[in-house]
Amino acid sequence: MHKEILWGGYYYFTILTLGFLLIKLFAPDIPPQMTITPGYWNPNTLFNLARITGGYSLEDALYMFFTGGIAVAIYETLFRKHIGHRHLKHKPHFALVIGAAAGIATAALGVNLIYVLIAFSFAGVATTWLQRPDLIKHSALGGITYLLLYVFSFLLFLAIFPDYVTTYYGLQNISGILLFGIPLEELVFALGFGLMWSPIYEYVKDMR
Repeated sequence: MHKEILWGGYYYFTILTLGFLLIKLFAPDIPPQMTITPGYWNPNTLFNLARITGGYSLEDALYMFFTGGIAVAIYETLFRKHIGHRHLKHKPHFALVIGAAAGIATAALGVNLIYVLIAFSFAGVATTWLQRPDLIKHSALGGITYLLLYVFSFLLFLAIFPDYVTTYYGLQNISGILLFGIPLEELVFALGFGLMWSPIYEYVKDMR
């Protein structure tokens, strides 16, 4: 399981880092309201990197690595399932390609980049389910479990820092809807990420 956790963290970190670099390369002048920082939120980070780069900091890199590993492991750990080694026949990166295409199409609408990440996740989920129906249960249970863990963690954080959302989030650039004090986009993103990432190791490695 340790191998899968490390792989999941590294893979998510790599994909989002490459995505961020491509955005900076091909769309360096996107309006501030579309950016992750300061458009989606504007937190204080080490060396002020998030504000300097427009949304990429050391904290973000660590978050990508750890949350990617958690999402990959959460289903197997909680439901005591084990990854097999039976290789199937499908295109194991097609969901990522479709997800990227959906993200690009969403970005063309001029919305905040959080919606691009959401579109990437849900398009990837739909593709995974179509290609690998055997992973639907894994994806659904893993996604719901990850969402519940995310909500619990966020509520705990808000109990310590109750004004964090109103202080640091650009609610005017997104829906502005809060559920339990949490921006709606955070919840939708967490669900989409959990649905896509919990079976990602089996999907990409072509295992059951």
